Amino acid sequence: MAFRFLQSIFTSAPIQPGKFDKDLMLRAIERLVDGTDPRLRAVSHYRRQLWNAVDHAIDFVVTFVNTLPPAITADRQGYMTDPRLRALFASPEHLREILSFSDGMRNYLKQAPDPLPTELYAGFGAVRAEKNTLGIEMDGDILRRDVPQTVVNFCNHRLVCLTDNEQDTRRELMRRGFDHLVETALQRLMDSRVQKTQLEQQQRQLLQQKASLLKKAQLGLEALTEPTDSELPDFDAIEQQLQRLETELGQLRTDSATLDKHLAKIAATLSEPEKYLQLEAVPLTLDHTNTKVSPGSPRVANSMIFEEIVMGKDRRITALFVRFSSSELLPQPDFFKEANRLLYASR
Repeated sequence: MAFRFLQSIFTSAPIQPGKFDKDLMLRAIERLVDGTDPRLRAVSHYRRQLWNAVDHAIDFVVTFVNTLPPAITADRQGYMTDPRLRALFASPEHLREILSFSDGMRNYLKQAPDPLPTELYAGFGAVRAEKNTLGIEMDGDILRRDVPQTVVNFCNHRLVCLTDNEQDTRRELMRRGFDHLVETALQRLMDSRVQKTQLEQQQRQLLQQKASLLKKAQLGLEALTEPTDSELPDFDAIEQQLQRLETELGQLRTDSATLDKHLAKIAATLSEPEKYLQLEAVPLTLDHTNTKVSPGSPRVANSMIFEEIVMGKDRRITALFVRFSSSELLPQPDFFKEANRLLYASR
């Protein structure tokens, strides 16, 4: 069975937290196996062993996505009324350009119906970056310079899961959340194998070092032919390192020696999705330049809350659902026509 990258395990029916129907569970289990190690199908009752973990993972991603607030209108009027859009985009024109020319929109247009749906929905993401600077600030009638400030910028804007209704967009984001857990389970399997290889390399190096030191210490017949070295190696330290490596290698061999162990590791990952995928509310109070404003400050500012998807220690995405009219999209550039124009203009 091939891993179908674009196929959602979720049906068109509304998805709510709780127990899920058998068909959904079976599709999710097979997607998990395809995405990690298809050989797991050789394990007796592999579906039964994965069932509870997958059920918990699906429940988690469904609750996770349904926690995100409803879609906001992403157009010029929405930009003027919603401070989140003003923080995320430099201008209404910038917002319109992102909606029109993002990779997600280009990919959608390749397979979109003609004419386009009147209204489109999408998941939107951006990376939040904060920079400490020195700026100016009014303190009553006094202008203060070199005031420490923090400016918030949003970059790497992304548009994903484009559909003609919000429920379908949420369903596609659920699929992406589940696939993230599948990728995490695969990465954990790979990490175990890489760690085992590294430990085995370290063991070989230590054994080579031990052999060299034994020869140098002339504990064998070398003493008959070579002068004795007055400085003996620290054999106790080498033995301790070898024992530590052997212990770690033994544990890794126990964890990854059989498909049953692989299955158990994958089930353990899906049983704890909250370790690998979190939703964090980030409150921000920003002025018109996206500079942070302290509570109680007389400066004009807007307080808002962003939802950020956290994937591991260093990966987080500011996320929200957006809706917009397809009539607001700018015409897509004709690269072939533009290339021809430049070619003839250069003659």
